[in-house]
Amino acid sequence: MNSNLPIYKVNGKLKEWATNKKDVKNHTARLPPADSRDTGEDWYEPLTKDAKTTPETPLAMDSEDALPSGTHRATFAKKGDTGVTLADFIIKKVIGRGSFGKVFLVQKKDSGEVFAMKSLRKDVILEYDQVESTKLEKEILLKAEHPFLVGMSYVFQTDTKIFFVMRFVRGGELFMHLRQAQRFSEDRARFYAI
Repeated sequence: MNSNLPIYKVNGKLKEWATNKKDVKNHTARLPPADSRDTGEDWYEPLTKDAKTTPETPLAMDSEDALPSGTHRATFAKKGDTGVTLADFIIKKVIGRGSFGKVFLVQKKDSGEVFAMKSLRKDVILEYDQVESTKLEKEILLKAEHPFLVGMSYVFQTDTKIFFVMRFVRGGELFMHLRQAQRFSEDRARFYAI
């Protein structure tokens, strides 16, 4: 097991920040300090002007990948800026596909900030009877304030889709790492425990 992860600049070993059984009994969690997060690791470098695309010209996508052209305002915005619309984002590329939709790397036009935007198809959610699960996912992401959880920045909704806009973090999702490892060691599982 690595003694450190690339997204954290923690002095010493990360094992020191792992929550142990005694911590769980005392209802406490040991987390690295907020300033230990190496935020530079999450930055996405925008394409240069000499590249085939520019920030003003999104990459070619399927027509179903295009964001709606209307002014769909945010139904939730973490910083209270509900004036943000879907038109304020540019799709850079698809970074994941799932049963209910896709995850895109998007860039906010005004600030250049990069986010992961999860697009969920309402018809598929209804077909598979996943309405409650989707609501629960939204509530968890809205309340998530933890270094290992991405949390929600914006939520949008159209007639056919729901869009969750979250902080972009390199390294993939926890489920992918669990699937690769098949089973986390006790030390690794304790590290992720809240």
